[in-house]
Amino acid sequence: MTDQADIFQAIRSRFQTEIGTEQAVTVVHDNGPEPASISASWCRFSVSVDNHEQATMGTVFYRMTGTATAQLFTPIAKGDGASIDLADAVVTAFRGVRIASPQIRFTPPPGIIGTADQEDAWCIRTVQIPYAADL
Repeated sequence: MTDQADIFQAIRSRFQTEIGTEQAVTVVHDNGPEPASISASWCRFSVSVDNHEQATMGTVFYRMTGTATAQLFTPIAKGDGASIDLADAVVTAFRGVRIASPQIRFTPPPGIIGTADQEDAWCIRTVQIPYAADL
């Protein structure tokens, strides 16, 4: 039987594979410590639950919806373009994707939120990734 921990792990694994490995970005989960380097891009990634509901009346199963949030940090010296490229990679990695086990759908498509913020040595951009999963 699938539980919330399985769903969180599947979403984190996809992000690590598609962004952490493919884009060579350090991924920090939830409130983990920031990387020491200020010369390489990194990401703070978290998964949250918005709602649980019963999805059927016959054979009972439940649907959980939520949002994964990728807060992307790129060195400010690389300019806004680096953060846009990384945000686009996140959107592409999750747009229209379905994970078979556990059953997770990333819909509607992920979206880049607002403009880039600037803080200290970082250009910061946020991407929200909505999902629905069957339990």
